[in-house]
Amino acid sequence: MVNETLASWTACLSPEAPAACLFDSSDAWLLAAILVAALLIASAGRRLFRAAMTLHAAALLPPFSRWLSNWMKSSDYSEQEFLQADGAGERWVKKRQQALERLAVFLRRQNQRSIDWATTVRESFSDLRFTDANRVPFPFVRVMREKFDLCSVVTASRGPRLQTLDGQSTLDVSGSYGVNVAGFDRYKCWIEKGWNLVKDLGPVLGPLHPIVAENIRMLKTVSELDEVSFHMSGTEAVMAAVRLVRFNTRRKLIVCFSGAYHGWWDGVQPGLGSERPLDDCLTLKDLHPAALAVIRRRKKEIAGVLVNPVQSFHPNSPPPNDAVLLTSDVRKTQDSTDQYGAWLKQLRSVCSACDVPLIFDEVYTGFRLAPGGAQEYFGVRADMVVYGKTVAGGMPIGVVCGKKPLMRRFDPEHPMRIAYVVGTFSAHPAVMGAMNEFLRWLVEPATSKLYEESNRRCSEWVRSTNRALAAAALPVRVVNLATVWTVLFKEPSRYNWLLQYYLRAEGVILSWVGTGRCLSSMDFKEEDYHELQLKLVGAARKMKEDAWWLTAAEYPGREKTMRLRLVKEMLRSLVQPPRPLQTFYAEVMRRKHDDHHASHSNSVNQFFHLLSSSVFIYCYVLAFADLTVAMCLGLAALFVRQFGHAILEPPCHDKEALLLGYNTRNKTLIVLGYILIPIIQMAEGGTWTIEALSAHISTIAQQWFFWTMLVVLGRVMYLVWKYNVRISMIWFIKLITDPLTDIVAYFPRWPQRA
Repeated sequence: MVNETLASWTACLSPEAPAACLFDSSDAWLLAAILVAALLIASAGRRLFRAAMTLHAAALLPPFSRWLSNWMKSSDYSEQEFLQADGAGERWVKKRQQALERLAVFLRRQNQRSIDWATTVRESFSDLRFTDANRVPFPFVRVMREKFDLCSVVTASRGPRLQTLDGQSTLDVSGSYGVNVAGFDRYKCWIEKGWNLVKDLGPVLGPLHPIVAENIRMLKTVSELDEVSFHMSGTEAVMAAVRLVRFNTRRKLIVCFSGAYHGWWDGVQPGLGSERPLDDCLTLKDLHPAALAVIRRRKKEIAGVLVNPVQSFHPNSPPPNDAVLLTSDVRKTQDSTDQYGAWLKQLRSVCSACDVPLIFDEVYTGFRLAPGGAQEYFGVRADMVVYGKTVAGGMPIGVVCGKKPLMRRFDPEHPMRIAYVVGTFSAHPAVMGAMNEFLRWLVEPATSKLYEESNRRCSEWVRSTNRALAAAALPVRVVNLATVWTVLFKEPSRYNWLLQYYLRAEGVILSWVGTGRCLSSMDFKEEDYHELQLKLVGAARKMKEDAWWLTAAEYPGREKTMRLRLVKEMLRSLVQPPRPLQTFYAEVMRRKHDDHHASHSNSVNQFFHLLSSSVFIYCYVLAFADLTVAMCLGLAALFVRQFGHAILEPPCHDKEALLLGYNTRNKTLIVLGYILIPIIQMAEGGTWTIEALSAHISTIAQQWFFWTMLVVLGRVMYLVWKYNVRISMIWFIKLITDPLTDIVAYFPRWPQRA
């Protein structure tokens, strides 16, 4: 029908078409259907093209990490597995065991009061349990918690040093999660002076203290933006910024970049840490031209592009954390300041051309890289900036600064349409007082010199420390971005995360992310940096001496072995057999281990077992093709095997019986059965020659096979009767797999691996 209609339409379009050629109702319906189909196909094609373009630019690691987290099962190393996680030999394992115990005893003695304090609050304080669980890679957690169980409890600060509950003076490089830029003594002064400014008002909320106006003026000067909004944390400020740009652009999609951290709010957390499905946050690759193409293509959907400038230190990677330091190459940084600055300029240009707001999340970088934050450091201006951490002079704070069109919370043309962004403690007088002191210090001309000097000292320390580490042949280096620095590891190892514990023993305080992100403050003087260098080099030297970092000469093939072991562990965590099967396997292997110690200590007997096991495995396969040869070879191997037990290790039989095996009497009867089968066959034939034996060998082999089945299945039934089905199956599986494990156990290994 459709073909006929199309043919008639074609005829009507020709010059010779009859005058009466008119469209009827059926033609109209068909034409409408064709148009609808064409529109649907065009729409689907457009969506497919957009999806393909987005996929090319999308960061796949965050969704993959989420997917993997649902499949990865927990697994804890035993102490032996802990010490041999990289596959090192017994020589090194023993040395590591002594070193770990020595370190644990030292830290417990040095921090006993802090440990006792933590014990009293841990079960009631979920924050502490979270940081404990995320300090080291998860397979190592149980052993480390049993041996160390540390907690940082401090009572006073003086310069860059903290005094612990145990009276120890420690050097702090945690930076209070980014708050401590100027030095603790300055913050204590700002908090005290700020409180004096507002103490007559007290904690009055709602009405504003006059000092708020001065803070707004200084924040506008620093950010070069039109308006300010106060909040109580960096995460809350990010939430406010995202809500405001969505409200004022009437678009829902937020673009962020792979690895960037924007607080714990699930609306901008596409990877681990949140399980909320995200259809309004698009995570793209950092420093990738395809990301710019996606922003251009989808500009009518994008409410804002959210950037955390500290990503210039480790583009497309999450913030460095010792908990994910499974191998050395997990942690990488790059000196990409110029490259990242150029990227931000490109991003700024694309956002301006597409009328898409550019948002800088400067909760971490604001007032650390420079007085004007990342905007000043990279020379790029954003449409909205989020501040936090240090801007309130040591008090809790979140700030959003933005252009006027983006900061509206109501729609003048639609009075019922509002963006509800408020907070009880916003502009708290105590916070505003401390902020005022900090901002007045920040805008002083001399402060820029303090930033330059602080960044210079940290960079010089990095260069000097790397020279010292290289001279000591230690596989550690440090890299920095201004006063943010991290530790890199240059040789393959599964134990790099242990450095945080050796540093702690040297008197260095780190945050719970360990050596991943460390911070220096302006009160770090030359002598403090020198002391820090000595502590870092000393900790690394002790760690190397304790055999946690083995050289290629000490451990040939280390990298390949580590990777294979890590892959196997990952697969075991992903595909775990049911618990009953795991316990069954463990019991089988336990009995194999006991059997080995009970009756396989003689080296000649071990060789006989290696030889017979190799023949058995060959016979397992050969039996399907040639049962006669398989039984002859298998029986010869069995006699060799039993010769080792009967002659070389005669006292073992009673022990074997305890392990569900046959006793001496039973073994003798079984061997007699094998011997009687050919004798009976020869007697029935009445001929006792080799030729007669060869003529009956096929029949004899079949009878040997049936006798073997009778012996094995009979034992299985006996064990079912005496014990239960599970015990009988343990014996049966052990029996048929013994050749495989014997080869693994007794195959000669030379040269010995370190």
